[in-house]
Amino acid sequence: MSILTTGQHSLLLGNFKLMDLLNKITLKSFLAALVRQAHSLPADLQREVNAIATALAAKISQLDLLTEDYPPLEQDYIATRRLLQDDGDRLRSSVVAENPAVAISDQQLLNLASEILAAEDSVSCAKQAYAQSTEFRQLLAQMLPQTSSYTINILDLIGKYCMTTEDGQRVYDLIHPKLLEEQPVELDFTGVEIAASPFLNFAIGQLLKDIPLETINRLLTKKNLNSLDEEALELIIDDCQRYYSDSKFRSRVDQVIYELANTL
Repeated sequence: MSILTTGQHSLLLGNFKLMDLLNKITLKSFLAALVRQAHSLPADLQREVNAIATALAAKISQLDLLTEDYPPLEQDYIATRRLLQDDGDRLRSSVVAENPAVAISDQQLLNLASEILAAEDSVSCAKQAYAQSTEFRQLLAQMLPQTSSYTINILDLIGKYCMTTEDGQRVYDLIHPKLLEEQPVELDFTGVEIAASPFLNFAIGQLLKDIPLETINRLLTKKNLNSLDEEALELIIDDCQRYYSDSKFRSRVDQVIYELANTL
């Protein structure tokens, strides 16, 4: 995924030069609301977001109306918008003074936003951008204030059987940005019968790519994970720590995986 690039989206954005202040507030608030979502957008709403992305510069104001169709998104959108405006009201039609933020050009903001909104899953794309781009995190910092704890109910999000790498990736996409921001996270496994190794590897193991184990141990709490899955997770963390810290070991593992894949 390309973050804050100017090449491939310049044709999409055309000759649009500058956004007015109200449009910038709308766009930033919408992006922050996407990052705050616990689940992907409903399919019909995602299609509407994709349609807006095809001519984003001319359709920014439609994002405001779009949030009214999905209460979880609207709630976070209003909350983040208020943090950019000085009177605490929704003020969807009046330009007000915007609080200071990280310097980013209109073109950069439009490039990034168009990429996120055009994605198949805009929530996941926004979370990925937030995890990968320091500039994007700083841009949204005042709209994503730290909380005392961020809890994910795994049963509600995934179900009783957490088996696949895809489900693990969903959890990772939610918690990785929080941990990068030094925010405590609790994974509540109450009611989960199985948390298989592929799921745990993607949900937690791959955090070690760019977060020290000490930080993970300090910030990440696992509630009601059964003893067998806890033991499996300990082995996964040991393996992942070595994999991401030892380049020679990582090369050997990758070669074995490549050879196995070619024999199937």
